[in-house]
Amino acid sequence: MQILKFDKKIDLLSIDNGKPRFKLIGKLDADACLQLKNRFNFLNISEVILSVIIKKIFSDSWELTGNLQARITQSCVVTCKPVKEILDIELEERYVLQNKSVALINEINVSASNIEVLETSMLEIGELIAQIIGVESESFPKIKNTPETLFFGNEDTKVNPFAKLAVIKK
Repeated sequence: MQILKFDKKIDLLSIDNGKPRFKLIGKLDADACLQLKNRFNFLNISEVILSVIIKKIFSDSWELTGNLQARITQSCVVTCKPVKEILDIELEERYVLQNKSVALINEINVSASNIEVLETSMLEIGELIAQIIGVESESFPKIKNTPETLFFGNEDTKVNPFAKLAVIKK
């Protein structure tokens, strides 16, 4: 397993029909984990392991399949105590290189989910990992069995729909 830096890039044009697939298995280094920690305001992130296969599926289009794992610690939105989360995400992404042959892009249906139109042939691995973790990690981490009233205020507030928000603002 190789050590991955945040700025690792793969030139997708180097993956051709002659080479049926490109395999990448690696673990993010400490600096890359620190970048993700700061970017998403995590308390900690570690054991970020990416295992993917990239293959060319059409002219200027590629499919990435595999898995991303990570251990994340965030602050509970209610108590500010640490909340641990383990991500284990199956990946299936498609990439299409935007070029002169726009007709080819339209055949692939770029509005479908998991399809990204690329401006260059360089796939940025660190950014790929960051986007997946940003979407898949818990948006509002909360310790189990924490009462909602600790966060939203008194449940008996029936003045109007925005009364709970006013309590939070105070």
